[in-house]
Amino acid sequence: MDTMKGGRWTLIGFILLALGLVSLILSMVGLKLDFLFFLNALPPGGQLLAQVIMIFGGVILMYWSRVDEE
Repeated sequence: MDTMKGGRWTLIGFILLALGLVSLILSMVGLKLDFLFFLNALPPGGQLLAQVIMIFGGVILMYWSRVDEE
């Protein structure tokens, strides 16, 4: 894998992880991020599931982009 390509996937994974964590923490105190409006339209259980998927998806994407292909 090209180093720059791996760096891009790592950045995307980190952003996904960070947005999921921030969204989860803010929803616990009753705040919401405006640009994640699609999460606010989900029922509470679906919103939690989407946030957890964002967190684990970000971690998996960062791991996948950094592991050797051998």
